[in-house]
Amino acid sequence: MNSAGFSDKDYRLSDPVAPKEPEPTPEQLKIPQPAPEESNDTEEFLDFDPQAVVQELERRQTETGPAEAATKGSAMLEQAERAGQEYNAAVSQTAGDPYMQDFAWEVREQVTTFKVKPEFQQDIETLMIPQFFQVVPVSLFSDGVFELLEKDQLAEDFTLKGKAYDIDFSAADDEIAEIDVREKEGGLPRAFKMNEADQRYFKEHFNSLPPESRINRCKDLMFHQLNKLNMVDAAELRSYIDRIVGDMDKDQLAGMEKAPLGYAAKIKDKIDSLLTQHYQETFKRWLETERIVCKPSYRLPMYIHPTTSTNIYGGSLYQAEEGNMDKLESALVRELTALSNVKWWHRNISKREFRINGFINHYPDFIVMTHSGKIILVEPKGKHLTNDESRKKIALGEAWRHAAGNQYRYYMVFRDGDNLLPGAVSMSQFVELMKAL
Repeated sequence: MNSAGFSDKDYRLSDPVAPKEPEPTPEQLKIPQPAPEESNDTEEFLDFDPQAVVQELERRQTETGPAEAATKGSAMLEQAERAGQEYNAAVSQTAGDPYMQDFAWEVREQVTTFKVKPEFQQDIETLMIPQFFQVVPVSLFSDGVFELLEKDQLAEDFTLKGKAYDIDFSAADDEIAEIDVREKEGGLPRAFKMNEADQRYFKEHFNSLPPESRINRCKDLMFHQLNKLNMVDAAELRSYIDRIVGDMDKDQLAGMEKAPLGYAAKIKDKIDSLLTQHYQETFKRWLETERIVCKPSYRLPMYIHPTTSTNIYGGSLYQAEEGNMDKLESALVRELTALSNVKWWHRNISKREFRINGFINHYPDFIVMTHSGKIILVEPKGKHLTNDESRKKIALGEAWRHAAGNQYRYYMVFRDGDNLLPGAVSMSQFVELMKAL
């Protein structure tokens, strides 16, 4: 029921039906007759003087005075007017800030907000950084449009048939969990780590099954765990698992029986790498055949909302910038502040601001504008990050740079020049390149 979207409040118990009591026999009521009242022609409040009441009201009004009443009314109007002005100011301030529209009015004042510096506002208003778009051709269902590219669109024609399954299953492990409905958990099904005694009983029961049944049970467990991958056909996935298990030796089969979910995680990593490779190949082919184009798209926001902030470095685009910078990033910013041809720099907030959208989503750390109008994307990397992920970012950055046009550059920057990845530059090389732009 929880998987279908129901909560613990989506139920109703019928109220027990109480036995119906027999209706009492109706009895005729005898209404007593009131005793005759004695005639009294004397009226009360004969001494009531309406003229005296009018005079008393006039006296009280004179004492408080109409000026005091008018003052109270005027104060209320002024207070309402101030509240209206504050509301209008808040609306005006957040009108150009879509990020703030998701917050309630009373919360918006608590959100850290920094505006673009006035001298750079015109740059923000006119700058549109290119991104990749998929070209949807004219058809019966479309007039021909450009859709912002998402990597899932590159999964077209992906198949597991004939794909390699060279997987290292060493160190694959998992824990046996139980699903239980406990009263203190609100009656909802929860996952708990199975205690040692229960795990021992579960394994003994599993080992008591025939070998073929144990293998099939493991394959079913792995299939249900991996069938959440939307880009993979279910029949192909089951066949892929069958091929992997069919080529296992005795030690691997024994390990799989001990940790089927750990083996499933290893298979998922392999499928993810195959998907990424397919994305990259498809992206390159579509870009060459102009099924993907690069068009002006992204506008930098007028306001930013970093979780941490710093304003100690000059030349920043906003009143303050994202403050979560490591030593290499801080050193790069200091180099930028020393270059006379740098107009402004901005610490791009990952997962929220500009991304190079391709076979991966790449959020470069810095966006720099020179006085000549060049836009430079910069990704500083430590020595320990000379890995496949960095290679993919360089490949995507170079593809973006060439597709976006001569006004744009992309650099991956390492601290020194030893054993640089192809396409990367050292910090000293980067500074010299920047001076010439």
